[in-house]
Amino acid sequence: MNYSRLGPESMSSIERQKMNSIHKVLAVMQALSSPDGPHRLSEIADRAQIKRPSAHRILQVLTEMNYAAPTGDGFYSSGLAMRALVGPARGDAVTEAAPTLDALQRSTGHTVHFAAFVGTSAVYISKFEGDKPYQMASRVGMHLELHCTSIGKSILAALPRDEADQLLQAKLGTGEAGLVKIHEDLDRIADLGFALDDEENEPKIRCVGASVLDRLGQPIGGVSVSGLAFVLDVPELMTLGPRVAAAANDISMLLDFDVSKPFQE
Repeated sequence: MNYSRLGPESMSSIERQKMNSIHKVLAVMQALSSPDGPHRLSEIADRAQIKRPSAHRILQVLTEMNYAAPTGDGFYSSGLAMRALVGPARGDAVTEAAPTLDALQRSTGHTVHFAAFVGTSAVYISKFEGDKPYQMASRVGMHLELHCTSIGKSILAALPRDEADQLLQAKLGTGEAGLVKIHEDLDRIADLGFALDDEENEPKIRCVGASVLDRLGQPIGGVSVSGLAFVLDVPELMTLGPRVAAAANDISMLLDFDVSKPFQE
């Protein structure tokens, strides 16, 4: 139904309630994205002209979807997904990460991706094409599965285990027994600091990726290097892994995260 064509008198109570909820979410998102942030909950509620409990509930959902990011001191800022939605801007992490991503591409010669963790998947928000005689089919805006991509697996390894399990069970329907081997893989990824995709997501494509963490140590995305399988073998992926992890750490530092802290268990 096109609500924009309806006046208040011609809308049902349910329709008005839906519109009111949408307005509240958009108002909170607008308050979050203002350039003078981060903002306290009370300030966001005041700017959005809604009650604090409503603002808090909306912020909880936006945080889960990576559209909002709590700073740990009672303030909230826009998350990486929000920044990707509104586009590059001065001071934006996507823009600030560009030199690191470009340097990684130049030093490896392969395609480099930067993805945001949004909801139950990751979404490419930057791509630096390799200098090979072929181009990857990936594109900005493409969604990635978490369980079978290098960026996705590195995100799962950086999540608290119960959260990772919920995502895996929702996607794969895996029971407790089936999670044991996955836990071993995630432990190994956490120890290495990077994850491999050995033609798991797409035939003839290999990738190595590492997670990008916010100032609270939560994964908000990841960086990867990708190439054709006949060009990138597994030993080379292992060699590239530390370089990809270092690039991800550099981007984490842009978000004021102390990269000396270990992955969360």
